[in-house]
Amino acid sequence: MKHLSFRLEVEDGWPPVAAEGISCAEGLTGLRITVPPLFIKGLAVEDEIEVIDESDGLVLFWKTTKMSGHSTIWVMPNKRQIQDELEELRTLGCNTSVFPGGVLYAIDLPPHLAPSEVDSRFEPLRPQVALAYPAWRHD
Repeated sequence: MKHLSFRLEVEDGWPPVAAEGISCAEGLTGLRITVPPLFIKGLAVEDEIEVIDESDGLVLFWKTTKMSGHSTIWVMPNKRQIQDELEELRTLGCNTSVFPGGVLYAIDLPPHLAPSEVDSRFEPLRPQVALAYPAWRHD
């Protein structure tokens, strides 16, 4: 396992951090992402990447060498507890990440699961819970 730290562009205080650490493993065409990212758009679990440029231990630029069929969904619960919904999704095979304090969650939606599996759990909670789809591969 390898740990990469990605530099983030902070604009108007978002994201609340300047870098995000992601766990990776060696893949066939690059480093394979093993956890859903919280702030990096266009990246999903099982994607393989090549680091193009890094400085001071931070990845500045990267390219995808193999795109997986996984999607990444970001969930902002707006001070609402969503642990039950996340646990249900984990039992179906989704991986999750959480930003400290529960401000933001990332859900890995594997290719074998329908998007409705996630939507059906969060639709009754809207507008208290907002969803974003930074790496969508399910059509």
